[in-house]
Amino acid sequence: MNREGYYTRSEAHQRLAQGGGGSSGTRHPPLPTGGAKRVTPQSGRRGPPISTRKASAAAAAAAAAVEEEEDDSLAYMEERVGNLTQEQCAEIREVFDSIDTRGRGTVSVSQLGDIIRTLDMNIGDGSGSELQRWRKQIDPKNTGKFTYKRLEELVALLYDEMDQREQMLNAFRLFKPEAINLEDARITLDDLQRVSARLGETIPVDELREMINVADDTGSGSVDFTDFMRMMRKTGLF
Repeated sequence: MNREGYYTRSEAHQRLAQGGGGSSGTRHPPLPTGGAKRVTPQSGRRGPPISTRKASAAAAAAAAAVEEEEDDSLAYMEERVGNLTQEQCAEIREVFDSIDTRGRGTVSVSQLGDIIRTLDMNIGDGSGSELQRWRKQIDPKNTGKFTYKRLEELVALLYDEMDQREQMLNAFRLFKPEAINLEDARITLDDLQRVSARLGETIPVDELREMINVADDTGSGSVDFTDFMRMMRKTGLF
């Protein structure tokens, strides 16, 4: 018999000749055709469910989109560096080195708010969501630290935002010319009607009211400077 427990063709013929066939009622393993081996089929490996593969693909696509957005943000920041003057670069370097006293070339992200205030940049209070935005821009990989190059890029971007802020304040002043502190003032429906009439525009009240509702983030029925800035940036006017 072979290893699989079958008689070879010659052994089977010999047993038949000796009367070892089926007369005794004994059943023997069948004779494989052409001496071929019996192969037990094995179930093939199954991959992960389709839903899992789709979820993995979606997660990979989302990660790639985030990385691309971060790259675009860094590229935009790098472009702004060319707008800095030599005096501004020297001031940024001086502040950075005053914190990096050991010359490691990096500074903790927790120091960012103090650095911005030391540079006397007039751009908000440097706290809360605004500070979180700066931290995300200067440290998109969340390493907890940043280099001088990254600080230079962020400061250049903030100077650019300061210029935009000044332009938006001037635009906001058109609606509230009598306001002493523009950042505390609010544009109302009457302000929109007055300005539109001065410009010779006839805009229905319902449309003016809709403008306020779209820009008003607090439901107060008026638009403050923060609402105004957000709308200007959203519409691409700044």
